[in-house]
Amino acid sequence: MSNRRTVADYFAEFLAEKNVKNVYQLSGGMIAFFTDSIYRHGKTNLINTRNEQGAGFAAEGSTRVSGIPSVAMGTSGPGATNLMTAIGSAYFDSTPVLFITGQVHTLELRNNSLQRQNGFQELDIVSATKGITKFSYQVTSAEEFPEVLDRAWKIALEGRPGPVLLDIPINLQQLDCTPAVSQAITTESLHDSKDAQISLLLEKLQSAKLPLILAGGGVRSSQNQEEFREFVETFGIPVVQTLMGKDVLPTEHPWNIGFIGSYGNRWANRALSKSDLLIVLGSRLDVRQTGTDKEDFLANKYIVRVDVDPHELSGRISADLDIEVDLTTFFQLIKKHPVPIHKASDFMKEIQAERNKFTTASEQEVPLELSPDRVISWISSVSEKAAGFCVDVGQHQMWAAQSINLKDGQRFLTSGGMGAMGFSVPAAIGAASTDERRWMTITGDGCMQLNLGELQTIKHYELPITIFVLNNQQHGMVAQFQEENMESRFVGTRVGYSTPDFCEIAKSFGINSFKVRSENDLVAAQEFLLQNPQGPNVIEIEINNRAKALPKIDRFTKLSQL
Repeated sequence: MSNRRTVADYFAEFLAEKNVKNVYQLSGGMIAFFTDSIYRHGKTNLINTRNEQGAGFAAEGSTRVSGIPSVAMGTSGPGATNLMTAIGSAYFDSTPVLFITGQVHTLELRNNSLQRQNGFQELDIVSATKGITKFSYQVTSAEEFPEVLDRAWKIALEGRPGPVLLDIPINLQQLDCTPAVSQAITTESLHDSKDAQISLLLEKLQSAKLPLILAGGGVRSSQNQEEFREFVETFGIPVVQTLMGKDVLPTEHPWNIGFIGSYGNRWANRALSKSDLLIVLGSRLDVRQTGTDKEDFLANKYIVRVDVDPHELSGRISADLDIEVDLTTFFQLIKKHPVPIHKASDFMKEIQAERNKFTTASEQEVPLELSPDRVISWISSVSEKAAGFCVDVGQHQMWAAQSINLKDGQRFLTSGGMGAMGFSVPAAIGAASTDERRWMTITGDGCMQLNLGELQTIKHYELPITIFVLNNQQHGMVAQFQEENMESRFVGTRVGYSTPDFCEIAKSFGINSFKVRSENDLVAAQEFLLQNPQGPNVIEIEINNRAKALPKIDRFTKLSQL
């Protein structure tokens, strides 16, 4: 056996040193040397998906569960472009994934930018992904690879996390590689100037009558959920969450109010409107969270924003106090200050009264036997021992965010900024192959059809995944928009659209399945899950297409009018 260490070998060793558990890929010629080295090295698992997009989403799910950047690989050309939706998803949701693309031989690369292509399947993926990565680079020599790889890893994790991409020509993968000399990592001291801002925040908290924390995805992406929980419980401040911050607290936590935004819980949006002090942690405050009327959102409240990304702080919503710091530092600094005497128990009692008044079940416009709220509540009840939920994009995503009952430690993984349909099944593959407990997927009939092939990945690895397909025979979110704005011309959402029998499809992959058509079927479905506790399973649940994602903050609605 040769003692040579190639670029591909060095990569395999690097992943093992970083404790990367899995690499997700669709086999391809231009990554074959990387695949072979990882296999021979034997320290990192290769998970073979059925589409590069699935590999990318799986890597994102794995990263969000473990906190360690995972890896997705694709071959040159179409393999690389198939990764791009997943790259964008990781970028917008601040997930540090390492994407590796193989490239044609350096002698086959095009000679100038006006030449479309020289080598077969050659494609300039670096230029294509510069806007959706923190770092995108084509390696030009074996000598620079160790330093570039180390640099990419650090960039993915530092500041606001995000994806990086390295494109490596196939001939370089086979060249000898000398390890880079490790460089000591220096940590900047905490900025004393932030202490004055923390003091001002606590002063405002002392005098506030209706304080509120808005928790965004940054709490999770910075891996500060325990510090966040300690902060909430120490200071006694009610919490509302964005879609990406849904799992920062268990649903029944005494300071947890609920989900805000365009399709948020009505009582949570009303609390957001009434608050006189809003502390925003790791959220970009986009239009789906605030509504389009900025003045209405800002009215009668003092807003404090804590974010590591200065570009978000200078975005569409101007705060009264911007604290530009990572959340790890923020929680460290705030522990240095005395805790003000403040408990928002009266505010919580008021919110609870509104929660009892504005129930999610009462939002639907027509009577429904299997209402979305009922279905999600049932899924919660049969998933109490699951590690978490991977949720797709659309009406079912909003129903899940509104009504899911998350137990302590359960995760809620979904595609936020990109809003990519087809996310949930491959994300569950990444989650379940990293944390081997039971995982639940909530998807719709439209989303499920985007990554059906990944059922074979689930079956091949016998992953402990149960997929709930909420089938309302339409692209529901767009159909709802068409009903409201286009006189119910359901072009492409009902007209020209159809769904297969998902139970029969599951059976063709050798996966157990069950179909729910009525309330009575839920009892039998629960028994089915008891008989098949680990899965893989598919449960198709028929939902009336008149069910809507409600309430809805549209461009004419103000938070203060809810």
